[in-house]
Amino acid sequence: MKNWREVLKRERSGQYPAQPPVDLFRYRQGVYYRTHDGAETPEAIRRVEAFRHALLTIPVLLAEEQEFYGGVELFRRAELPPEIEAADYAEAIRYADRHPLRPFEIGSSHTVLDFETVLTEGLGRMIERARLAERHFQTPIAVAMRQALEALRDWLQHAADVLAASRPAAAERLRRIAVEPPRHFDEAIQLVWALFVALEMEGRAHNALGRIDQYLLPFWRHDQLDREPTLDFLCQLWSKIDGFQEVTNLCIGGVTPDGRDAANPLSFLMLEATGLVRSAHTNLSARLHDASSDAFLLACIRLIGSGIGFPAVFNDEVNIRMLQHFGIPLAAARDYALVGCVEVQLAGRQCAWGDSRFNLPKIFTETMLHLPEFPTFEALWEAFAAGVRCGLEEHARRYNAELAAFDPAIFPDPVLSAVTRDCLNRGCDINAGGSEFPRFHGIGMMGLATLANSLAAVKKLVYEEKRIEPIRLVEALRRDFQGDEELRQTLIHCAPKYGNDEPYCDELAARIVELCAAEAGRLTMADGGCFQSCMASNTSNIPAGAETMATADGRHAGVALSDAASPDAGLDREGPTAFVNSIIRPDYSQANCTVVNMRFLPEMFDDPGRLLVLLRRFISGRGHEMQFNVTDNATLAQAIAEPEKYADLIVRVSGFSAFFTQLDPLVQRDIMRRRAHGC
Repeated sequence: MKNWREVLKRERSGQYPAQPPVDLFRYRQGVYYRTHDGAETPEAIRRVEAFRHALLTIPVLLAEEQEFYGGVELFRRAELPPEIEAADYAEAIRYADRHPLRPFEIGSSHTVLDFETVLTEGLGRMIERARLAERHFQTPIAVAMRQALEALRDWLQHAADVLAASRPAAAERLRRIAVEPPRHFDEAIQLVWALFVALEMEGRAHNALGRIDQYLLPFWRHDQLDREPTLDFLCQLWSKIDGFQEVTNLCIGGVTPDGRDAANPLSFLMLEATGLVRSAHTNLSARLHDASSDAFLLACIRLIGSGIGFPAVFNDEVNIRMLQHFGIPLAAARDYALVGCVEVQLAGRQCAWGDSRFNLPKIFTETMLHLPEFPTFEALWEAFAAGVRCGLEEHARRYNAELAAFDPAIFPDPVLSAVTRDCLNRGCDINAGGSEFPRFHGIGMMGLATLANSLAAVKKLVYEEKRIEPIRLVEALRRDFQGDEELRQTLIHCAPKYGNDEPYCDELAARIVELCAAEAGRLTMADGGCFQSCMASNTSNIPAGAETMATADGRHAGVALSDAASPDAGLDREGPTAFVNSIIRPDYSQANCTVVNMRFLPEMFDDPGRLLVLLRRFISGRGHEMQFNVTDNATLAQAIAEPEKYADLIVRVSGFSAFFTQLDPLVQRDIMRRRAHGC
């Protein structure tokens, strides 16, 4: 066995930066474009030819301590190799830039390929199917998909040839999986990892490995591996993931396509590997459901209690219903995975995920400026709902225009198409109807708690109790409460706040979620895909707050909005049970993804049974998603003061984890604003 700890040390050495000044793969693609005039060659074929050239000319590297071939060392550099001149590099990159991938919003990254088919058939059988498709369809994309699969095969064989003398066992493994389906656990990991790396080298980011405890399970059972060798293999893979310094989602648990509990011994070992490697980038997601065992939940709780921020937990009882609502058959819906941070995706069976942002409190503030015109709260709500409707319609128009600008004939994606289910059978590009299921585009609805708290304050204090005159509130909001601090304090302290198990406010949050899901669901996408509401915003609540005037919850202009679907920072005062009872109130069965950040003091994990009760309530109450920080502000403040002593401190940010000392100070402060729940 190789030493995964040495691999991890190398990955964190800084010699392969996340934003490298030198990308050797892109350079090699550019060299091909520069030296091959392809004016008469279809774009799909040109792209694959450049992809193949880059694969076969980048260095073949496999360190002694490294078990699996592939990683950032193949193409990222902190500086140019001596054999490449700066002018030559710059010119090649200019040629490569003429053939860009689609942008994230339109579908190129945040994806997971069809690992199940790759592992079952092997590249050799997939190439045979691609040849049949090429003969049948006789289109450039059909040719290009066949060429893409052959390029991947030839890359693995080339690496095997180079490594034959120095690493014969690794070379033999690569040679077998270049053509045949893998037979053993290590071969399956190597094939999965090699294809993941190939997509990353092509310029994609934040991609996922899907339901890794499911598709690797048959190989693990076949080999009957003991705990220690299994952990060594997994920690090798986890360490290589760390090197990309990206959000790489790994999904465990859930149910099988026929509805049985899918958690298995490999799921538990993957939790253990995550705790051993302690990477901020192995974005582990645990799918939970009514029949999830206490043992699995407690294993998740133990890892959460370590402070790493993993796993985030997702409720199958909600997500499967959501997918069925959008037309996905039950068996396929049960087989969903997560990509990026928290996005629900049919692994290897859809276009790449894309999303955008929508500032709900900003819409509401525009409505609030006309508050004296609305005789009742319901009139105010209807005006706000109309504003949301108009805003989302414009949002969809802009998106559809951008989608139309990226014609699949001009921006084809033959590599991703070749490893996405049904593209070969349909002879079609992934972005031209080739994938089994249509595209999902999430509209990240920002500021749920800011909006719910504002609505609660207006409903109670303006319309019901009549303590605040409408014109006074409007003028105070315009002035950012200057000269009327008394009114601001009344808004803060005399109205219910989301996150405290108060039906008055929780019902308003549920109404907002229902409105957003309904209005997003009415929108139509130009290519037949689905717009979906998402209560998720990563750290965009900070810049969104910067552009939003004062709000009726007492928030000052420019202050960050509430975080995704979480209660507003510090306003969840009634403890963790009340917190969970509030966040399960909205119905997310028509929304793709949410982010609920919950923060605990370490003492909460002295008795894991407390957390087990909370998770059971989350599942039975049909909560959607939860993720956890286990920190206290004294530690975080010390980390800011002495970052060199806390370089390994990991926190959950919003849909992803990160090293706390590397975060923007605004994000650090936003995390510290969250209430830490104790016993």
